[in-house]
Amino acid sequence: MPLKDVYKASGFTKKYSLFLYVIWTILIVSFAIWNIYQTHKETIEKARIEARTIFEHNLAYRRWNTMHGGLYAPVTEKNQPNPYLVVPNRDVMTTDRQQLTLINPFRMTKQAYDLLKEQSPLPTINRTVSLNPLNPDDSADEWEEKALRSFEKGSKEISEVTNINDQPYMRVIKPYIASEGCLKCHGFQGYKVGDIRGGMSIAVPMKPYYTGELKTRNIMIITHLLLWFAGIAGIMMFSKNIQRQQDKISESEWKFRTLSEFAQDWEYWITDDKEIAFMSPSCETITGYKPEDFMNNPYLLIDILHPEDSDKFREHLNDFKSAYHDEMEFRIVTKNGQKKWLSHVCGPIYTGDKFLGRRVSDRDITDRKKLEEQLLQSQKMESLGLLASSVAHDFNNLLTVISGYASILLEDLNTTDEKVIKDIQIIQGASEKAQTLTSNLLTFSRKQSLKQKTTTLSSAIKNISGLLKHLIGEDIELRIKYSEKDLPVFIDSNKMEQVIMNLATNARDAMSNKGVLSIETFSAQLDNAAAFIFNSKPGEYMVLSVSDTGAGIDKEHLPNIFEPFFTTKSAGHGTGLGLSIVYGIIKQHKGFIDIYSEKGTGTTFKIYIPVSNPPKT
Repeated sequence: MPLKDVYKASGFTKKYSLFLYVIWTILIVSFAIWNIYQTHKETIEKARIEARTIFEHNLAYRRWNTMHGGLYAPVTEKNQPNPYLVVPNRDVMTTDRQQLTLINPFRMTKQAYDLLKEQSPLPTINRTVSLNPLNPDDSADEWEEKALRSFEKGSKEISEVTNINDQPYMRVIKPYIASEGCLKCHGFQGYKVGDIRGGMSIAVPMKPYYTGELKTRNIMIITHLLLWFAGIAGIMMFSKNIQRQQDKISESEWKFRTLSEFAQDWEYWITDDKEIAFMSPSCETITGYKPEDFMNNPYLLIDILHPEDSDKFREHLNDFKSAYHDEMEFRIVTKNGQKKWLSHVCGPIYTGDKFLGRRVSDRDITDRKKLEEQLLQSQKMESLGLLASSVAHDFNNLLTVISGYASILLEDLNTTDEKVIKDIQIIQGASEKAQTLTSNLLTFSRKQSLKQKTTTLSSAIKNISGLLKHLIGEDIELRIKYSEKDLPVFIDSNKMEQVIMNLATNARDAMSNKGVLSIETFSAQLDNAAAFIFNSKPGEYMVLSVSDTGAGIDKEHLPNIFEPFFTTKSAGHGTGLGLSIVYGIIKQHKGFIDIYSEKGTGTTFKIYIPVSNPPKT
């Protein structure tokens, strides 16, 4: 895989870019919403200004009319005398006999806006309204009435966008203040100069304004979108530049980390004054201590040494400036108390002729050491098996002669001497016991034939469950749990029952007839790594687990427990062949044993038997 596919920008760079995208989007959206809002406010304000302007114009025309005492116009079909205008000389006759009628400010404004209504589908509306009108047409609607009453409380203007005939209008209403000229027509109503006698209501259609606002808003949205895309493109270019720089840094760091962590595992640099200049992060995996723990306390390198290897490592450091040091192996104690084996290699660091210290590579070889120990143990057990087999065969031949001649001697003597008969029977009994012993040795050496068939571990346990309860006694609790996935195995049931009985007997003795004996079966899948550790094949296994709550086994005894005649029991309490027999039987079944024990806690034997499908018929 190319390095460029490995060294991608760090998560921080991606998050940083995403953060910029989000912030830029929020800013653009916020500006767009604000500008659209301001545009809408300006649209409303423009309509309000138009309404105010119309009001001022109308007021000027009406004042002009009032200033001249009204205007006379010919009486026509559309200009009939105003029945609500009660003034002297409302109607006059010219010298040529043409009838004229007085047009007051209200009538003049109404006729002008009637003409506007005829020529415009959405005309501006002008109304003169009052709470005490002379003309019913001057009666205020609900909105106007509310506004007129607010004038009595001191308001100077009321404006609002409302609907008229399902169309939006900007409505502005201002009060009429009675002047001297107004009293000519309204004086009889009791008004005085300065009184509020009503209001002029102007309604400007909003549809043309909204149409213009929509066009402006669309242009504004497109502009902000273009600005957003431009900003995103800029951020992407900026992020790519940062990413390229980050990739270079990441590539350099990756190479250095790979060399320091994977080439020679735990790497560190000790300067010429024995200070730590660099400590690879892999030290935490091996020792449990973080790099800063070593940086802050260089003596920690000495403190973690196993006591038995401490002097050897100190001697190694004494020749600090030597050009060459032999590879060495030593043990350390990790932070959690675990013992590990390390392979130690180091060499000097020079810049020109200047000595800068030593570069150290420590590799964890604990697993290798364990495998070596397992291999040695396996080889030892194989050797013991060969020896036991050879001895058992030869010894068995001698026993056959002894047993046979004892029987012949008993027949040939044909004596009634009880002492002689008893002595010969003792020889025969000892011979039989010795033959049993050789049989057990042959089992350990895997030289006995098996009578195998496809069955289950659970069946083997059930066959002897009653005998087990009798064997361990009433003071020991027996707990049996069978696997829900009871897979078939190809075993000699009698031999497997012997394994269970031997382990149960040992557990009983370890618990001093008081405790809990747990027997359990379950399935397990072994991968290549686990199979390699146990020197077995990967695949599916059925596991027989036998646990007790007894005294446990000392760790120094664990490597020897399967050796023939090895026992921790007192003299006369066991031959030391029980676990050897178990070992031999399981090996014959191509299985293996995993054991875990702690002093004062108990012991668990886990026996792994490969799963076998029933033969096809």
